[in-house]
Amino acid sequence: MGWHDYKGKYDPAEFVVPPELEKGKSQRIQCYIQAAHYRLLNIVSRSGHFPFEERNDVIRWCIKFGLQYLDTLEPASLRSVMSQANIMERHNANQIAEQTFLKWLDNSRNVVQGHIGRGDEGAAKEDVEFYYREVMKMPDEPDRALRWKLKYLEALKDNFGRLLPDAERK
Repeated sequence: MGWHDYKGKYDPAEFVVPPELEKGKSQRIQCYIQAAHYRLLNIVSRSGHFPFEERNDVIRWCIKFGLQYLDTLEPASLRSVMSQANIMERHNANQIAEQTFLKWLDNSRNVVQGHIGRGDEGAAKEDVEFYYREVMKMPDEPDRALRWKLKYLEALKDNFGRLLPDAERK
């Protein structure tokens, strides 16, 4: 299970740290760690609670947030490189969020059209109303979350308008 299939309560965009930058640049590191930490990496990566596929995903996330913490302690020595990394990370997070949205939209269209094609408009309406209720649970803050909520709502209205609850069709 990876972030593409993750259905948990956390936003994958906040957890996925790609192994390389846009142009394929990455570095390999190797180190010894305590046996209990190694075990925890495996437990976390396989738990399904977080959008990680393997322990390397957890390691990259830990490195990112560990370095961000160190940056708060000594910003003068780390800030420039951290800022560069943060810019790339934000770019990657936006790409992941967009991919997640497009996958959801494509899957939703297929499911709803399948119900309608089988003559089961009630099931199509039930699914669209479920999507709508879930989108309405998305937070209105911060602005980034609200933008995504509005994007999902717009997609629901554009693609399934007649199947939405009566109050939302307007």
